[in-house]
Amino acid sequence: MRMSYMTSAAFNQNPSKAKKAADQQPVVITDHGEEAYVLVRYAEFAANWKRSASLLESLRDPQAADDKDFLPDRTSFEGRDVEF
Repeated sequence: MRMSYMTSAAFNQNPSKAKKAADQQPVVITDHGEEAYVLVRYAEFAANWKRSASLLESLRDPQAADDKDFLPDRTSFEGRDVEF
C-alpha cells in the first residue's frame, strides 16, 4: 500500500490538503522526522483496522440457550498407584 508523507508543521498549516491527500491514500504525519500519526478515511479505517475478537468472543456459541458456567465433575485419584 502506498502512503504519502507530510510533516506535522505542514499538516498544521494546511489540514485540508492532508484530508484531500487522505482521500487517495493514507497520509503519514511525521514529527521531528519520525512517523507519528496516520490519517485515513473513516471507511478505510473501519474496513481494515477493526478490533480483533477476543478468544472468548471467537469461541462463544451465539446459538447457546444459556450461559451457564462449565462445572466438570471433580477427578479422584484414588486407586491410582504411583511408582517412583
